[in-house]
Amino acid sequence: MEKWRGKIAVVTGASAGIGISIVKSLVSYGVNVVGLARRVEKVEELANELKDAAGKVYAYKCDVADQESVKAAFQWVEEKFGGVDILVNNAGVYKFIRILDEGDALNNDLKQIVDVNLMGVIYCTRAAFATMKKRDYGYIVNINSIGGHFIPFPTENVPSYNIYSASKYGVTATNEVLRQELATSEFGEKIRITSISPGEVKTDMVEVAGFPGTVDEYFSCIPYLLPEDIAESVVYVLSTPSRANVTELMIRPTAEKV
Repeated sequence: MEKWRGKIAVVTGASAGIGISIVKSLVSYGVNVVGLARRVEKVEELANELKDAAGKVYAYKCDVADQESVKAAFQWVEEKFGGVDILVNNAGVYKFIRILDEGDALNNDLKQIVDVNLMGVIYCTRAAFATMKKRDYGYIVNINSIGGHFIPFPTENVPSYNIYSASKYGVTATNEVLRQELATSEFGEKIRITSISPGEVKTDMVEVAGFPGTVDEYFSCIPYLLPEDIAESVVYVLSTPSRANVTELMIRPTAEKV
């Protein structure tokens, strides 16, 4: 990780769960992190908590589903730091809904899932690449999901993976398309890209998504990962030599039965 010391990372969805753990891990190695989130006050609190870390945390309000918001965020990063060296597309949403459910609000929920999980990755990657290609080297990490590789059958806790899996399958495909575009460009040896696909991770996402019980109740009967496990995987891929590109990394809880 020494080569990344003093470099600039942008982490989306930095206000909670996996995003917080990734920010903490990166700054511990001396990476300066811009945390993007709609709840920017949470990132500001994190920046204050980590004020004595080897790297610095900077908070910026951004909705990755809004292309203009993304453009403004990355313009600010370029003006303040000269560009981006590492991009971690971590922002994601899930809703406890079914595609066949009734109600006008459902369309908005389905659209939000696609806009955040897939279009957010595309918007942020395009904006980061515009500055990253001017730097010495770069890395793009997409926090994906096992739901982007197969669709687990519904359970009592998870009635449907609805359009969430479709959005994550989109991330899987987009990751490979981007790898191919990079490989056939003049930046093919400078910029690498990885999709990290976790299984169940214990975060408050289930409450935000509308699970009727508590986080502990949801995870009481299933094996799960912790956010720091995913943060360690980000550090792992960043630590690999430039001759190696880990294109896909799947991480599942031990004894997961899906």
